[in-house]
Amino acid sequence: MTVSIEIVPFTDTLDMYGDSDRSVAYSLSGHIVISLSSAGSFFSYGRLSRLLLSSLVVTFEGQSELVTEETGYSAVRLCSISQECVPGEPVELTSEGQDEKSYTWNVVFNLTVPGWLPATGVFGQTTTGETGTRYALHAVAKFQSPSDNLSNSWLSALCLPLRFSSQVAKAPRFPIVLNRFMSPSPLASTSSSLFPLANYSVLAQPDIPTNEDGEPHVPPEVLSKLRVLVSIPEYIGSDEETIPLNLRLRTEDLSEDDCKRFRVEEFTVDVEQTERYRTVPLAAYNAQFPLPPRNEQPPHKPLLDPNPVQAIYELGLSSYPPRQVLTRAFSLLPEDVSGRYVLSGDGYIFTDDANSSDLTWYSMQTNVPFTKTHERDEQENDWKCKRILKQSSSSPFFGVNHRLYITLKCTYDLTEGENPERAAKHLTLHMPLRFVRTPPPTPSTSTASSPSPSSSSFDLSPSGLSSPTSTLDFPVASLPYANTLPAYSQLFDYNGDRKIDYSIPLPLYTPQPAADEKCQAASEQFENIPLQEL
Repeated sequence: MTVSIEIVPFTDTLDMYGDSDRSVAYSLSGHIVISLSSAGSFFSYGRLSRLLLSSLVVTFEGQSELVTEETGYSAVRLCSISQECVPGEPVELTSEGQDEKSYTWNVVFNLTVPGWLPATGVFGQTTTGETGTRYALHAVAKFQSPSDNLSNSWLSALCLPLRFSSQVAKAPRFPIVLNRFMSPSPLASTSSSLFPLANYSVLAQPDIPTNEDGEPHVPPEVLSKLRVLVSIPEYIGSDEETIPLNLRLRTEDLSEDDCKRFRVEEFTVDVEQTERYRTVPLAAYNAQFPLPPRNEQPPHKPLLDPNPVQAIYELGLSSYPPRQVLTRAFSLLPEDVSGRYVLSGDGYIFTDDANSSDLTWYSMQTNVPFTKTHERDEQENDWKCKRILKQSSSSPFFGVNHRLYITLKCTYDLTEGENPERAAKHLTLHMPLRFVRTPPPTPSTSTASSPSPSSSSFDLSPSGLSSPTSTLDFPVASLPYANTLPAYSQLFDYNGDRKIDYSIPLPLYTPQPAADEKCQAASEQFENIPLQEL
């Protein structure tokens, strides 16, 4: 008699929406397929196949591993969620009433997964196996062989040393890909972006110039009067091609003479991605998200599916790395784009600021392109040299941040005339960017294996046991609700009150008709009713 188990979830992906939130949870459901087949030998052919299922534990485990030549191997357990599918007394699985040699039972499960988990991602050195943030389902079943009619026979006595009272079966690991999406806003203020714009007001704070280099400088009191307003999207979809940028400039409380001398010649933009690799999770991350305690972390409690490099540290051939941080940054601009924009005209855009009573802004709009990967990096074997756009995220060992840098080249006329002597100053501004993944336009249907006609599906939840019932068609998993329905946090506040959508305008006020007008309208309606002959 051979026993095997298999994990069949309703979907191999777990889609989460919005930012990491400890107050949000998701459901991961499926069933465990238990297959019992007769060996057909001389001793077991024609006998009933009986088995006592004493325990069936399904576990959803998340882990993050970092492997590099500089840092060595680091591992952390993100979560470990288990469910016992056989509560109470053991359940007997028997082939009584069946004519076939193989029999199948399906045991359903439903796990509650927290909504703060980071998305699945690959980082670090991948030549030694899978590294990065990974999730998977594991299942372990324990069986017992019940007593039968041959327990007192001489054949049972001879075979007793070869028979075990309990057996353990493990299911193959089933990987789960955790995706994190940000739904586009229907209230986006511009058609060129999927998300609304965020405004950043920047006040120039120039350093006090020194005359050590001997070059002229722009007076600090002039630069301090410059006001900059930058408008960029709150989020940028990874599938987009450009970043809408609106740059507005003006001066405030600047004298008329200085307004005529102060000019902006050009500006440059750059999109930078910064990656940080850590061997030890930050204390701020542990305080924000509930990681398992230290006694449940490697090496005190090994991972269920660690990287092969972990064996070297388990045998004591190498020690775990000390606290270390690696940082690298690179530009996401295409190689044929310089990011330099020259203003049209002579650059004296603040000439009328002193005489204008209204707040007049000099506005510049453009779309900043960015690339997902550089062509020359596709043939690169070293992972540290590859420049690939990644989603803005934070995890215990790996973090990705993005920033938009804007450098303004300002000049100030020190003398008068057609070719005045000018002092130049470069002002660098930087704003945070967040690259996110947007949901696919058409959700993909999840596939579930259909059991054989001799299979049975039953629930072993604590609410009660149900007897096995033969099924011909196992119910097909439905599409994820998140693709069709909004999240709970979008409809209700934390206290349970329903949110009010202020974007929908209220209907215009219409005065109610007077009482005499209602009576007159009713009488006119009564008089217009045609009489019918009896």
